[in-house]
Amino acid sequence: MPAKKMTANDVMSKRLRSIRVDNDITQAKIAKRLNMTQTAVSRWERQFGTMNAEQIVAYCKIIGANPEEIFAEYCKERSVKK
Repeated sequence: MPAKKMTANDVMSKRLRSIRVDNDITQAKIAKRLNMTQTAVSRWERQFGTMNAEQIVAYCKIIGANPEEIFAEYCKERSVKK
């Protein structure tokens, strides 16, 4: 069976979760700041939901990440997979 194609959501979700955990920020704190449920944040991080650009930028601000770097990682991952 061929490997699953890496999507932008996969790359960004994993990276955002990694940064959040490294900075000791809970999903509950993210959810409260974004005015949503902790379950929604969990679903994003497990690639069961998608974030729009506005949500990605807001999430990045909360965890102290640069949205451009998150998107650049996706682009780098895509170029390696080709």
